[in-house]
Formats: sequence, structure tokens, C-alpha cells
Amino acid sequence: MKKAFVLCALVGVAVYATTAWSASNADPAVARLARDVVTLKTQVKSLQKQSATLKKAIAQDDLAIGATILYTVCGLTITADAQQGTWQIVDQLSAATQAGKTYFGPQAPVTATLQGQDICAGGGVTRSPVTSGAVPTVAGYQALLAGFHSLNLNAFLAFALAHR
Repeated sequence: MKKAFVLCALVGVAVYATTAWSASNADPAVARLARDVVTLKTQVKSLQKQSATLKKAIAQDDLAIGATILYTVCGLTITADAQQGTWQIVDQLSAATQAGKTYFGPQAPVTATLQGQDICAGGGVTRSPVTSGAVPTVAGYQALLAGFHSLNLNAFLAFALAHR
């Protein structure tokens, strides 16, 4: 008898618990909150997609800015090489024609490196060193601009990626 009574009590509690939890809540505040939660979940999903898109765009912009800086620095070092080469030629001519007089004196090459590697070499551009005594040419500029002729700046972009 006791077992039957305990069994009936357990069945009654189970039935009550099941119906109490599954009954719809008639409270309008709870229903409004439930709708708000669904709306917020949708908005969060949308914002997560937008965030991923923006992160990708920012990464691409960072790469473009890095390549632009490397390209500019390389162009400036090529300009310095050409200018110093010109000064050496002027000094050679004046020394030969004006009893050894020089105007500019010895030149020290401009260095622009990133993690120990020359910026221009990283982009596949060979510089004309000042100390070589070579006559300045536009070869460095042509090499720098070659990427635009073939629309291939991959060397600079790869260098920028490798040194982030």
C-alpha cells in the first residue's frame, strides 16, 4: 500500500511539473522579452558578418599602406643614389679641371632596411650604389616602375606581408 501511495504521489508530481513547465506564459512582459531576444539574436548575427567583412577590408588596407610606404622609401633611396652619383661626377670633373677642387666630397650611401634587408631588394629593385662610381641612370626608376607596366606588384606585396 505504501508503495502504491508513493508511486501515485510521484506520478502526480511528474504530471504537475510537466504541465507547469509547458504551459504558455500569459505575462505580456515575458512574451515581449522573448520577442526582443529573437530580434537581438538576428541583429548579433548580422553584426558579426559585418565585423568579419570590415576586418578583411582593414587587413587589405594595411597591406596596401605597407606596400605604398615600401615603394615610396625605395623611390627615395634611388633618388638619393642618383643625386649622390651626380655629385660624384661633379667632383670628378671639378678635380680634373680645377686643380683637384671638389664641391661635395665623399658620399655615404643611404640605407633603408627592414629587418636587415634593403627595402628595394625586397621589392626586386637593384640599386646603383654610390660607392661604385657608376654614372647615374634611370635604371633604378625603371625597375621600380616595372610593376606598374605589368600590373604586377606582387613582389612588394609579398615583401610587405613577410615583414608585418
